[in-house]
Amino acid sequence: MRRRAVHFARPFFVLILRLSLLVQLLTAAVPVVAQDAPMREAGVVVGTTGLNVRECPDVSCVSRGLAQLEDPIIVTGPEENGFLPVEWAGKTGWAWHLYVATPSGGTPFLEEGTPGCKRVAFIVNIGIGEPLQTHPLLWLKAEGVPATLFPMGWWALAFPDDMRTIAMLGFPIGTHGDVRLNLTGFTDDEVVTDLKDSATHIRQVTGEDPAPYFTAFAADMDDRVRSLVAHEGYLPVAWDVPADDWGEDITADYVFDRVVPNVEDGSIVEFHLDGPSSKEATAVAIPRIVEALRERGYHFVTIQDMAQPCPAGATPVPATPLSAAAAATNPVPG
Repeated sequence: MRRRAVHFARPFFVLILRLSLLVQLLTAAVPVVAQDAPMREAGVVVGTTGLNVRECPDVSCVSRGLAQLEDPIIVTGPEENGFLPVEWAGKTGWAWHLYVATPSGGTPFLEEGTPGCKRVAFIVNIGIGEPLQTHPLLWLKAEGVPATLFPMGWWALAFPDDMRTIAMLGFPIGTHGDVRLNLTGFTDDEVVTDLKDSATHIRQVTGEDPAPYFTAFAADMDDRVRSLVAHEGYLPVAWDVPADDWGEDITADYVFDRVVPNVEDGSIVEFHLDGPSSKEATAVAIPRIVEALRERGYHFVTIQDMAQPCPAGATPVPATPLSAAAAATNPVPG
């Protein structure tokens, strides 16, 4: 009997040993879930020469300081209401996301605004070279409808009277670059030179620098180009509703149908007023488009406004005093 007990105990012991080894192997294969570590990512201020760092994630909150272009800034958590929790210059606060570049998020750019306040922005890219249609701009001004104009540098030099006319109308003027070539094919130095040349040529005609907003020729702008532009202090601007009105044989109905059904809260609509069909198409369509969007409850803002949090027109509170002229021209972001 004793021999039989020993005989049956051995395989039982071996079975237990094998099960124990199997449990150890399975346990080792299961990854250990660590506690979530606080998010921290080094970033940099881009696209503006001054960014408010606020006490809370709202434009009404007091500014704790004004971060400068290319200042280092650390993102410490997820975005809230469009604001990023940050550490900057030994202070903690909240910064508007459009002006903070990080390795994981890349360079931010404006393609549509924050929804919630029924805004739409019109932009006009200028540089095709056909006669500029100024009467729709006069109509917009008379109707109190803002728009933001983006002339090219070469165009400003080639058509100085038109350039001075649109400057006198009082619409904000950004830059659409200098030459009619795709920037993604340029070297880094060539991209920066094109941007600076465009600003120089616009200033030579108008006597003033363009506002710090940039649209790319043919919408050709990748993250490299956006980064180069933003590090020069310009906010890269794109659009979600192209009127697609730059070519020949375009009609007013076509422009209307391209725009009105596609506008949403926060949309940026891109027009041209110096194309081969601008006189018969875009110039005729713009009043109809404004009327249709007004009926849908939209109000119109500049790109400068659209780059700000909702509600539109909120007045930022800078931490350091600005001159009256500077404050009127370029309110501090966020």
